[in-house]
Amino acid sequence: MKVQFTPAFQDELNAALDTEIAVNGLVNIPQLAEEIRLRNEELNIALEDIASELMRRALTRNALMEFGPAEERRTTH
Repeated sequence: MKVQFTPAFQDELNAALDTEIAVNGLVNIPQLAEEIRLRNEELNIALEDIASELMRRALTRNALMEFGPAEERRTTH
């Protein structure tokens, strides 16, 4: 069954995704999905549904994605 997101929640997904891409150059899907889920607990949306939607939207932006825990993120300069 396809989950129906409210327009406000879709706006939040887009804003969070765009910010992650701008700041980090990539998106850590599990980390961002958990952050969004916690900010919107009252909506009772499954983490897997948020992660799936983030992946779909990241693909349309041709964004780099990672799927490891935040602690594994490495910065190279």
